[in-house]
Amino acid sequence: MYDLSVVLIGTKYTGNMGAVARVMKNFGFSKLILVDPPAVDDDAISRAMHAADILDNAMVYESLHDVLRDHDLLVGTSGIGTVKEKHFLRHSEEPEAFASDILDYSGRVALLFGREDIGLRNDELSSCHRLITVPTSDEYPIMNLSHAVSVVLYELFKISCPKVTTEQHEEVSPDNSELLYLIFSRILEYSDYPVHKRERTEIMFRRMLGRAMIRSREYHRLMGVFSHIEEKLR
Repeated sequence: MYDLSVVLIGTKYTGNMGAVARVMKNFGFSKLILVDPPAVDDDAISRAMHAADILDNAMVYESLHDVLRDHDLLVGTSGIGTVKEKHFLRHSEEPEAFASDILDYSGRVALLFGREDIGLRNDELSSCHRLITVPTSDEYPIMNLSHAVSVVLYELFKISCPKVTTEQHEEVSPDNSELLYLIFSRILEYSDYPVHKRERTEIMFRRMLGRAMIRSREYHRLMGVFSHIEEKLR
């Protein structure tokens, strides 16, 4: 598992530092690095809420060069991404893809977030090994600093937290799915549903459940309802 630090570079507003600390605690991250920051004040502590300890323990660096020295992988973030060949400096990936790719990485990762007004400068981007861009509306593409941190950390948390991923991906076995389709077919038969419509209706039901990707507990509840209907029809 990687060792991740959230790095804020040249933050202008102390409240944003506190908000980022709070987001970090929400998703189980604790290492905060501040590069050339303003002094932590009451606004920062107030915005941090119960994550003031993250601010208290934050490391302060003078430059990005110091961050690079202490980490194996520098990951920049930008509100402007592109796939155009000529603009290779801003070739980026989405947070979800990055989170999946880095899951088994074991090095020290620095996740960089730039200034509220101009983000990371080109010379800072050129030091990054990877670049993340959060997809947003063209109408207002640039996110608030703490919101951007929240999106990226959520994707990292989601893919690495067993309690989240186990529940979300609990699958119904193919055999159980077939039992559900079979009992639905018998319900159509016992209810005298028009014969010429049954095949298409059964296909529709199969496709509908395929799209729904129901979980195990939902399957068992549905089987209980269908079994009750079948018994009454008999």
